[in-house]
Amino acid sequence: MKAVAVENLEPGMTLARTVTGEDFVVILSENTVLTKQNIERLKNLELAVVHIKDEFDLSNNFQQAAAVVKKDSAFTHDFDRVSKLAYKVFDELNDGQAAKETTAKLAAKILPMADNAASVNYLFDLSHMNTTLALHSERVAIFAGIIAKWMGFNWEEIRSVVTAAFLHDVGKKDFPTEMLGKTVQDLEGDRLQDYKRHCRKGYNILKNVGFEEPIPTIALTHHERMNGEGFPKGLSGEKIHPFARVVAVADAYDNLTSEREGFVKKTPFDAINFFVKEIYSTFDPAVCVPLLTRIKDSLIGSAVTLSNGQKGHIAFYPKDFSALPVVITEDGLEVNMNLKKDFSILQYSTSHD
Repeated sequence: MKAVAVENLEPGMTLARTVTGEDFVVILSENTVLTKQNIERLKNLELAVVHIKDEFDLSNNFQQAAAVVKKDSAFTHDFDRVSKLAYKVFDELNDGQAAKETTAKLAAKILPMADNAASVNYLFDLSHMNTTLALHSERVAIFAGIIAKWMGFNWEEIRSVVTAAFLHDVGKKDFPTEMLGKTVQDLEGDRLQDYKRHCRKGYNILKNVGFEEPIPTIALTHHERMNGEGFPKGLSGEKIHPFARVVAVADAYDNLTSEREGFVKKTPFDAINFFVKEIYSTFDPAVCVPLLTRIKDSLIGSAVTLSNGQKGHIAFYPKDFSALPVVITEDGLEVNMNLKKDFSILQYSTSHD
C-alpha cells in the first residue's frame, strides 16, 4: 500500500482504503478499481492523496475476496475458500443437484467459522465487500450461524440456518448491479416493488431446484417482521419461522455494517444501537438478546476513535443493557458513550490493546 497524490492517479489503480467525506459518508470503497470518472470525482473533492494497493497486492480472483487487513489470518483464508463455492452455487442454479451438493460443501466449511465469536470482528474487516450477492450471502450465512450458536441451537439446526441464510437472497440473482447494494429503505416506486419481489422469486427458485423445507420458506419470509410490517405476506410473531427470524437479524446486521457508496460508514456499535431500539418491535427478542449480549463481549478491548478525535478502547458495557460502551481514552478518561449524545464512535479497529 502506498499514498499517491490524486493528481498522479491513473485508471486501473485500486484503492487500498475507503475514501470518506464529511460525517464519514462513503465516497469510494476499498478495492474500487479507479476509472477516469472516479479520479475526476476525487480531484473535485480537493483531496491531496489516497492510498493505493501495490501491484503485488492486486488480485481479481473472486472479486478480491481475500484482500483484507488480516491477510495472514486463518479466517481470511477460509473466507476465500468459501467464496469460491459461493460463486459456484449461483452459477449452478440451473442444475439443481449440483447446486445442492455445492451448497452442502459450503455450509460444512462455514460451520467452523461460525463456531468462533472472534469471527464477528473478522467479518467487519470484510465489510467493504458489499459489491456482490455471493459475498453478502456468505457473510450473512456466517453471522447467522454465530447467532444460532449463541441461541443454543444444535448442530443440525445451525447447519440448516447457515444454508438458509446463504440462500436467502437468491431471488436477487438477476438484479442489476446498481440494485445489489440497496435495501428496502433506499428505494421507492417501481424499484421498491421489484425489490420486494425477490422473496417470492427466491422461494420459487429454491423449490424448483429441489431444496427441502424450511430453506425455501426462509427465503420467502426473511423480510417479515414481528410487528407484521414486513413483506411479502405481512406475517407477524410466531407465524414467522424461527430460522427466518435469525436470518432477518443477520441480514440487517450485514446491511448496516457493510460499506455502501453514498451512505455513512457504520460500525458494530451503530448496529447494536439499532437493534436495541428495534428489539421489541420488528425483530425477535429471542434472537436479539443473545446477539446483543454476546456481541458486546466480543468488542471489549477494541480500539476506537471518537468523533471528537480522541482515541481509546472499549472497557466494558454498563449492566443496564445500554446500547453503547464505556470507553477509556488514551489519557485515562472514562467516557460512558450513552451519556455523551454530542459525539459518537466513528472508527473501530478489530485489533485489541
